[in-house]
Amino acid sequence: MSEKKSFSGNARWLIPPVPEQSQVSVSQWFVYRTDLHVKATGDCSLKIAVDSKYWLYVNGALVLREGGLKRGPVPDGSYYDVLDISEFVQPGENQIAVLLWYFGRHGFAHRDSEAPGLLMDADGGDLRGWKVRQHPAYFDAGYVRDGYRLAESSVGFDARHAHDEWFQPEYDDAEWSEPVRAGKAGALPWGQLEERPVPQWQWGERCEYEEIDRQDDGAGYWVYRCKLPYNLFFVPCLEVGPDGWKAAGGSAIEIIPTLLSNCLKAVYIAKDGEQSFEFPGWLASDEVVYRVPKDVSVRKLSYRKTAYPAALLDTFSCDDPELNRFCEMAQRTLMLTMRDNFMDCPCRERAQWPGDFVIQLAQLPYAMSTEGQLLARKAFRELFRWQRPDGTLYGPVPEGNWKMELPAQMLAVVSAHGPWLYWMHTGDLELIKEVFPAANRYVDVWELDGRGLVKYRPQREATPVKVDGVECGGWDWLDWGERIDQEVLLNMWTICALEGVALMAKCIGNMSKHAELRVRADRLRDVVNREYWQEERGAYATEDWPHDPDDRVQAMAILSGTAPESRRPQLLEWMLKVQQASPYMEKYVLESLFEIGAGCEAIQRLKIRYKAMLDSGKSSLWEFFYEDLDGTFNHSWSGGPMALLVEKVAGVFPL
Repeated sequence: MSEKKSFSGNARWLIPPVPEQSQVSVSQWFVYRTDLHVKATGDCSLKIAVDSKYWLYVNGALVLREGGLKRGPVPDGSYYDVLDISEFVQPGENQIAVLLWYFGRHGFAHRDSEAPGLLMDADGGDLRGWKVRQHPAYFDAGYVRDGYRLAESSVGFDARHAHDEWFQPEYDDAEWSEPVRAGKAGALPWGQLEERPVPQWQWGERCEYEEIDRQDDGAGYWVYRCKLPYNLFFVPCLEVGPDGWKAAGGSAIEIIPTLLSNCLKAVYIAKDGEQSFEFPGWLASDEVVYRVPKDVSVRKLSYRKTAYPAALLDTFSCDDPELNRFCEMAQRTLMLTMRDNFMDCPCRERAQWPGDFVIQLAQLPYAMSTEGQLLARKAFRELFRWQRPDGTLYGPVPEGNWKMELPAQMLAVVSAHGPWLYWMHTGDLELIKEVFPAANRYVDVWELDGRGLVKYRPQREATPVKVDGVECGGWDWLDWGERIDQEVLLNMWTICALEGVALMAKCIGNMSKHAELRVRADRLRDVVNREYWQEERGAYATEDWPHDPDDRVQAMAILSGTAPESRRPQLLEWMLKVQQASPYMEKYVLESLFEIGAGCEAIQRLKIRYKAMLDSGKSSLWEFFYEDLDGTFNHSWSGGPMALLVEKVAGVFPL
């Protein structure tokens, strides 16, 4: 897919004037205004890039909520939007206004440019004169719990300092400042510009909550517990101080999603009199609490739903209500982990962990309309374009404050569960051609020891390499939980990676590389069978392994093609007996059972392992199998078995 033409040569970044660098801080909000002269046809489009998000008004009307994508198509790059605004303008003079949210910090899914900025170009019109000022009402409201992984901060709004009509054409901006014009489009620190590869977000109408329960907390506050129809993305809204009542100026209303892993909240400081407000920053939950001082009269509490712009499909269904319930929860959870990027969860970090993404990718064709594949393409391009000079891949990316590799997750990404599977569902050969060189470089990073096994790369290597002055070793994470036979599992994943890159080579017609990689995979299988098969136990394990054989290892022995067919009955016995895998690796255990014809056993294991989630009454799947662990309640790696039910039970899959 070729890059489209970007900004005109005279486009410049518009930076709010800041006398001292210390005044550029976390979570700042700015408002911009400019005149737009549209040519006689009335056709007009805008190209807009920002760090970090923006809301666009044309002639006083809100045209776009939350434009922009988190930064990072490449380490020094940014995305830009292209918007057709023809229906909102008229020939001649028009007025453009922008609300800009500058995150002002790195995150696990965003690399900060170190300066707020807006870049806008018009096709079919001329932008004439710019004014800017910092919005005085917005502030950083702090976190519910440690949010260092997030680039976003909690949004606070002090209505006493609001200028409600700043986006109207007749507003007097004479006292506003002129922005600083810095650098051409594509200049650092905003870097390489690329067109947004996914559609703009879905936004619903304002809705009333399903249920609202009000209780007195005994400390001068009413606590309103507001139930949402299911776990979803939303922005909270409020109306307080109706006629005949008074909203006391300075009283703070706190809005907090109830999910335990949540980090973000919203805070509204009321002014005197009647008022309403809709927060711009989205939250995720199935329930939200408004904590309202008793001197504030509540007129109405509501919300607006938002989501990634893909439709939920009719997916697997059968006469078993438990399996149907599981698939419904898996779909909901997948939608909850799609926005600027695929993410592990929307509450704690919003990060594109590659191992999570691979499991999400398998569900995508059976759960979402094809718009979802655009986000998958974006994810692959980012993951491989952030490859380090030494050939290693790491995640999550885009990032500004994470440097670890997570080798096993990277091996999963280049396996047949990654780009090759995406190609099978989309036919997007251009993507395969683009990422193959990086994937091939990555498998070459892995060295063999004297026995011919993969050299194990321990957690946070003793002598970590430095990237941009930051130490970044490996993290030998293969799964959550205990009794993980790591070295065997890593060798199995390496075999899968070699086979996956070999399939990619075959896709693009590089048959010599295909043959070479297949030979390397076969040699490693032979060594794994020689070194790790324990005949007396009937399982694969490291020497002197003190526990029952790892169910994850037995599963990957099957999926990697390592275990001969004659050993499958013994491996099946262990997978029926041992249940150590977390939801991350459980998908692969179940897949291996289907692979050897033990479909009934796979379904029975699924029901046992997911029983707590299925019986919970919640609408989304969890990070762990049990609620009492410190995980999230919207983690779509747990939905991996949905793809297996479609493929292995219903028999629907690409040939």
